[in-house]
Amino acid sequence: MGLRAIAQEEPWWTAVWKPLLTYRGVEITYLFYAEKDGSYEGVVLRLHNRNDFPVVCRFQVVFRADDGSEEVAWVADTLRAGEMRTGGLSGLFWMPFRDGRSVAELGLRKIRIEALQ
Repeated sequence: MGLRAIAQEEPWWTAVWKPLLTYRGVEITYLFYAEKDGSYEGVVLRLHNRNDFPVVCRFQVVFRADDGSEEVAWVADTLRAGEMRTGGLSGLFWMPFRDGRSVAELGLRKIRIEALQ
């Protein structure tokens, strides 16, 4: 029996990202990150401009803890056509609760995505 290659449409690592929102051609996905000792939880966003033109993005990321308290962070960025950004170097990684609380909910507010003129 010979080996058979299976083509993938997306790389294997795309499956770890959870969808949050697709709006005006920009896909926003996330994943949770935990420190090895479990003392901190982080959130990483990934922005992917699926448009064939550049866009300007601006929105709030809302982190809600188990007790209902919230932390908010702003994201403002420009993405070239087809560009994808993620992680701390792009300002898309947060550890909102450093006191032992866990992130129970993640959301977005005040979303503005517009074509770059």
